Amino acid sequence: MQRADGGIEGGSGPTNDGGPAKVDATVSAPRLGANANGSGVLFRLWAPHASAASVVGDFGSEKVAMTGESDGTFGVHVAAAKVGSQYHFEITTPSGALARTDPYCRERKGTECVVVDPGRYVWKDGSFVAPTRAASVVYELHVGSFAAGQSGGAGTFASARGRLAELAELGVNVVELMPAQEFGGTTGWGYNPHLYLAPNESYGTADELRAFVDEAHTRGIAVWLDTVVNHADGSKRAPLNCFEAACSGKSAGLYFFPEGSYALTPWGPRPNYAEPQVAAMLISAVDTWMDEFHGDGFRWDSVSNVRAVDGVGTTPLGKELLVTANDHIHARGGLSVAEDLKGYQPLTASSSSGGFGFDAQWDGLGYTVMNVLAPADDAGRDLGAIAWDLRGSYNGDSFARVFYTENHDIVGNGGSRVPSRVDAGNPTSWTARKRSMLASVLLLTAPGVPMLFQGQESLATGTFSSSPAPLGAPTASGLQVRAFYKDMVRLRRNLDGASAGLLEASVDVFHQNDSAKVLAYRRYGSSQEDVIVIVNLRNKAYTAYDVGVADAGPWRVRLNTDSATYGDDFAKGQTGALTAVKAEKDGKPYALPLQLGAYGAMVLTH
Repeated sequence: MQRADGGIEGGSGPTNDGGPAKVDATVSAPRLGANANGSGVLFRLWAPHASAASVVGDFGSEKVAMTGESDGTFGVHVAAAKVGSQYHFEITTPSGALARTDPYCRERKGTECVVVDPGRYVWKDGSFVAPTRAASVVYELHVGSFAAGQSGGAGTFASARGRLAELAELGVNVVELMPAQEFGGTTGWGYNPHLYLAPNESYGTADELRAFVDEAHTRGIAVWLDTVVNHADGSKRAPLNCFEAACSGKSAGLYFFPEGSYALTPWGPRPNYAEPQVAAMLISAVDTWMDEFHGDGFRWDSVSNVRAVDGVGTTPLGKELLVTANDHIHARGGLSVAEDLKGYQPLTASSSSGGFGFDAQWDGLGYTVMNVLAPADDAGRDLGAIAWDLRGSYNGDSFARVFYTENHDIVGNGGSRVPSRVDAGNPTSWTARKRSMLASVLLLTAPGVPMLFQGQESLATGTFSSSPAPLGAPTASGLQVRAFYKDMVRLRRNLDGASAGLLEASVDVFHQNDSAKVLAYRRYGSSQEDVIVIVNLRNKAYTAYDVGVADAGPWRVRLNTDSATYGDDFAKGQTGALTAVKAEKDGKPYALPLQLGAYGAMVLTH
């Protein structure tokens, strides 16, 4: 398993030489938690204020006393314990004896942790090469709703694994899992973490998550994990809360900041990045995903609340935690993406230059596209706003952006899918389908890393609830829309060898007709495989519309959203080869005559 380019292309690089200080990610050796070996299991726990500790399990002696070590850790080797043993810790404190879940738990079953040996899983993904940023088309997936379980209930790693063939056929090559570590509840989104190394029990076992990643890799799909370290579940049932004693007031205990404006977030307590053992646990979770699950990268939730308090001020050692995490990810050939949404350039600057070292960050192009396309009034559509975002970048790197027109926040939290935003009364109407496809042409042809949200490719409508129901089967119209997405993704990835311009950073917005609401731009680079995209943001067809090109061609229509393949009620649309005429247009020596459908888009190559 490796990156196709051995690193990041056109980005800031993973190096940290001469950069900011990093957190100490090696404060405990050997590793805390339960570590199986040939002669039993070594259990280790950090509980600095406990006077004694024991491990309690199903391995003969019900309780085995642990020996106090330096820095507040306890440890014991239990010969009778083995892979599959269930256990928890018991610590002695001024509040009495307290049963506690292992913070380094690798798999959970009910209230107990399970001893696992990740080395026992036999991987078959040795030849997998993860895509570069430029070649990536990401698919955000919520395990609990992506595929119903065998009994018809919530989805699992196993049921989601069974649908990976559909994603491979669609053409996406990165799956971004919404939080899949242990979280509060069973059907939610996962942004209320309980543990950082164990998969969510309702989704399946650690080996079932490994099997999901393994299957994805065999189908050419990388897997990123959405991780949440800006806050944790603040409820009393969360295992890290009040770890050493019963808490009162706003105190969350050992693993969280004890005071200050950074101690609490609107969603729960903030982990104490300034405590070396807490930082080491969070970094260990990064290593575990990459090493034990063969993960390919991360999406970091609300980075503005790790580095600062919603982007304001600083949190102690928050930046240092992120720099260290990114160093660990890059050392393993992975990619790291920040959700910050503040336009904060240092996130994607190299750590050696004082930045954070992220490869990309979530970007607002999709919000711009929807602000332009969702309203009913064609006359008010702002082509300049779209043109501005098409030219956007972070630190001069356009592929340092991951963008979308749908994601869990846009579709959830009172939001809705793109077709529903266009036509709330009839989200499968001609208008809703045409304008949602128009938005996705912009998404998939802009310079950056495009991301789809599960179901978007099949005309899913409505919203994404806090307890999402399983995705339904596509309708007949949904299958036609899916054909459009398959063709568009194929072009975006240059799978037919004619559209390499979409994999390159340069963009030339050469035609902007604000009255006709037509925009045209060229994607190009050293491949010399230029791609021209023409979008008509008005409900008016043009039987003869000229845009300027550099040569006569011939040019070929690679995709036309007016194709009847994508909708029974769509016009046939212009296809085949086109030859430009000698006439100056848009500052270019040739004019290319087009037939543009209402709310239509065309993608052309030589």
